[in-house]
Amino acid sequence: MTDSLILAFRCVVAVVFAASALGKARAPGAFRTTVREMRLLPLGTVGAVAVAVPVLEVVLAVAVWVPALTTWAFAVSFGLIAVFTAALASVLRRKIDTSCSCFGASRTRVGPAHLVRNAVLLGATATGFLASLAAGGPASVPVSGPSDVAGVFTAVLGAVCVSALVLSTDLLADVFSAPASGAGRRTPS
Repeated sequence: MTDSLILAFRCVVAVVFAASALGKARAPGAFRTTVREMRLLPLGTVGAVAVAVPVLEVVLAVAVWVPALTTWAFAVSFGLIAVFTAALASVLRRKIDTSCSCFGASRTRVGPAHLVRNAVLLGATATGFLASLAAGGPASVPVSGPSDVAGVFTAVLGAVCVSALVLSTDLLADVFSAPASGAGRRTPS
């Protein structure tokens, strides 16, 4: 069971952080603008943070697969997501009207859905960390995952579902927050 959890959450961390870094690389200006609009950092540090975050995300997406680094990659991933969550909560609390740009350019405004998404990611990274500790810590975390086909299939399927929902947060937030246009109206025949 531990091997399946480690495999599943390695996949989640790798997919989510790789997609996040790629989105930021494709639209660096959007992420830089978001960091500036959040008004959390001195203006002189915005550019460096806008570059450092996607680099760290790529490092974590790879490090989670290196047995000697897996446990620490989960821990650092948890910390990074906790920082992101605190930033989003601050933006919501201060009623700043900005988009997240977590996965590249986005027009979806920061909202509660982003906090839910991050809570899921915090749970995934914490579970991955605990599972890797239970497997014996950094020195003995397996790279291949579970040896049974059903365990691998279940772990990867779960990871794909979680990753797809995480990556679709903006879309889902837009769908569920959009006013129902035309609902209950009759069109002339």
